[in-house]
Amino acid sequence: MNPRPLRQLFDAMYHEKYRFEEFLALKPEEHYSSVRWNRRTIYKPSPTLKEFHHFLSGFLLDYLPVDQSVSFAYRKGATLLQAVAPHAHSRAFFQTDLERFFDSITSDLIRSVLNRAATPVSDLPEHIEHILGLLTINGKLPIGYSTSPILSNACLFGFDKRLAAISNERQWIYTRYADDIIISAEDRLAIEDASHVIESCLNVELGDGFVLNQSKSKLTTIGRKVKLLGLVILPTGTIAIDRDVRNKMESWLYFYVKDRSRLAKIFREERSEGMEEGLQRLSGFISYAYAADPAYLEKLRTKFGNTVIDSFLHRSAQ
Repeated sequence: MNPRPLRQLFDAMYHEKYRFEEFLALKPEEHYSSVRWNRRTIYKPSPTLKEFHHFLSGFLLDYLPVDQSVSFAYRKGATLLQAVAPHAHSRAFFQTDLERFFDSITSDLIRSVLNRAATPVSDLPEHIEHILGLLTINGKLPIGYSTSPILSNACLFGFDKRLAAISNERQWIYTRYADDIIISAEDRLAIEDASHVIESCLNVELGDGFVLNQSKSKLTTIGRKVKLLGLVILPTGTIAIDRDVRNKMESWLYFYVKDRSRLAKIFREERSEGMEEGLQRLSGFISYAYAADPAYLEKLRTKFGNTVIDSFLHRSAQ
């Protein structure tokens, strides 16, 4: 697509349903609500802001670079299984994640990514500050905006490229799923300094705003149970959904079909959750199975019915 002014792109999409002046005049601080969930703040854009996010995704964010060889979250058609499968025949594994992932992605970082990217917007510099206001809250990437996941991948593009190049030189395997980072190799000694290498790549590409979560950093070998992103790598190289995750899903689905009052009691006693909160968590597990193991999802469909499973998949997509 030949670059065009943002106004022309906007008018081409909306055909007077919205005026470009409305887009420019929108005050983002008046167009979202927030809710606390699982010790995090989730932000919900207003219908108008959500519509403008859709416009920005289609004409700007979808053009941002992502290293599809190592980054598997937030991409259409990419799955958890694809993030784990490259490691199936390794013998040693280093896992970690990034603390406060979205909070670490600032307006300044997003601005630099947008300014460097090749997009269809010919006059992006004229509108970039307003666009940043629509995409961030208090100068940070908000959890809950549909635009945040793709921005997070784009902001880590340079990091992914650098760490992938080093991994190739060292005969490591590197993949990333959102803020979860996995490095694997043939033996434990080969990846003993993986944490240091990752931190160095973060510092060079992103500055000192990104920190590894030391409490979730671990080095394991194939002789033990190797669990990556809720999937288990068996000594044979076979990958399966963790048994604990399967058991929990099937138990909750059983009570959802047979005895919802019992299910509500389970949610309340396990984590002091209400029914709606618990069902949202269950929908997350089913979505997880959908992404990681289609064959297992078919087993759930056979056991509990297509209508039940599809209702949870629809809930998780909302």
